[in-house]
Amino acid sequence: MADVDPETLLEWLSMGQGEERDLQLIALEQLCMLLLMSDNVDRCFESCPPRTFLPALCRIFLDECAPDNVLEVTARAITYYLDVSAECTRRIVSVDGAVKAMCNRLVVAELTSRSSKDLAEQCIKVLELVCTREAGAVFEAGGLSCVLSFVRDNGHLIHKDTLHSAMAVVSRLCTKMEPQDGALPCCVDSLSTLLKHDDQHVSTEMGGMGWDGIWDGVGRVGTRHNKKRWDKNKNETHFRGI
Repeated sequence: MADVDPETLLEWLSMGQGEERDLQLIALEQLCMLLLMSDNVDRCFESCPPRTFLPALCRIFLDECAPDNVLEVTARAITYYLDVSAECTRRIVSVDGAVKAMCNRLVVAELTSRSSKDLAEQCIKVLELVCTREAGAVFEAGGLSCVLSFVRDNGHLIHKDTLHSAMAVVSRLCTKMEPQDGALPCCVDSLSTLLKHDDQHVSTEMGGMGWDGIWDGVGRVGTRHNKKRWDKNKNETHFRGI
């Protein structure tokens, strides 16, 4: 099929019923190609402006009937926009429920399914990029518990770069917690579980670059809550026993 003009692409992105889903997928694939292959960012953003295309992409995530393969390409297109300009994050968080919908895809992910696994890994990448500018929005959407649970249950099944991205998200979101946050005990429990994870791939990542940021984030919260209990100099065994 010949390349479709941007106006038609935007129209097709809004389709999602029956055979229209095929047109939606075609539009998504062509949009990804435009974003990936463009050698002129200004021209690309002029023809496929983030102010109109990103809300359309986010609305696909709000479609409960959208299949995993469509959502994966949608997440990929969002990633390409964010790769080009971090300013695009505000367009995403402005769509009510969009970030939460992405987080929820991690909760329902079935990694025995290739399409579900690809979608979950792409969602992790989107959340990582969104967190660079709008970590608060991801935190408010329940991103911390979603990502921690996903890594705890599936860390041994995902690609190493996805695991690294996930821990980068956790590191940023831990700084958003407050001492009175009801999710704090669950967060500590999940982090402790990851430290003791049977899979060396997971435990090594926890002990790598991302861990310092995670510990600092949780430690700052704990220090405000109970300085002695959360002394950063306490050893790992003490942390596990909290």
